[in-house]
Amino acid sequence: MNKQWFIYFILILCVIAWGSNFVFGSILVDVFDPSIIAFIRLIFILIFLFFMTFRNIKNQKLNFHDYIWLAVAGFVGISLNQWSFYASLQYTEPVTAALILALSPIVTALLSSYYFNERKKLQFWIGSFVALIGVWLVITKGSFLVPNFGKGELLITLTMLSFSVFLVFVQHLSKTIHPSSITWYSNVFGLIGILPFVPWHKTNIIFSVPFSYWLLLIITAIIMHGLCTYLWNNSIHKVGATKAALLLNLEPFVAMVFGLLLLGMSIQLLQLIGAFVIVIGVSISLQTKNKT
Repeated sequence: MNKQWFIYFILILCVIAWGSNFVFGSILVDVFDPSIIAFIRLIFILIFLFFMTFRNIKNQKLNFHDYIWLAVAGFVGISLNQWSFYASLQYTEPVTAALILALSPIVTALLSSYYFNERKKLQFWIGSFVALIGVWLVITKGSFLVPNFGKGELLITLTMLSFSVFLVFVQHLSKTIHPSSITWYSNVFGLIGILPFVPWHKTNIIFSVPFSYWLLLIITAIIMHGLCTYLWNNSIHKVGATKAALLLNLEPFVAMVFGLLLLGMSIQLLQLIGAFVIVIGVSISLQTKNKT
């Protein structure tokens, strides 16, 4: 039991780091192109992961089929996820992005139930509907009729979908592949996948960016997408993708706190209400037991 609580403690720390990344990301997109952010981050992530995972990777024997699945996971869960995340922060607020991304537990549960042949009870669908109402409340700003679903909201929805798919990939691959290898190779393929989308003609501009932004970019890359991803992937197979994704409900609240402290952003009543509705809905959905 103590070991189980320690695993959840690690997952919560990862969620806090990822929640704050909405705010840090909105700061970085003011000076860096989203593709360049993803590219630079992945380079430093791989440098960090090399020293963390080298021993396990060296001893892991993989076949061609494994590499194919790892490549798909990398392109979807790393390349597409990283680019769409930072691109979305150019057009939407960090808290709104975090609230939409909070739907990932339900989407993960749906994908997991389909892939692993699990049937969901009525309570799950009721909770899912409640969570969707919470998101709708935020993006329509309480009108319920005229949605404010722009480019930023579409991009963060893409981030949410790609992350949910990646969580299911990790749960599946961790049955036969060590989490260290999953983390390393998915990021390698993720870096390869982002290369065609980097605006190389703009790379000379990044050298004029103040050192403080470079430092923020490197530190957040290593901690949030290096260390936290490693810890998350190493823990997810012990508690399951669905239960781990439930903790992601904390991200909107973390984004609100960091947005208030670092950017002076006011916390709107509708955002708080929407966040609570989403948490309630997701909690109802994921506390149900699967039918056999």
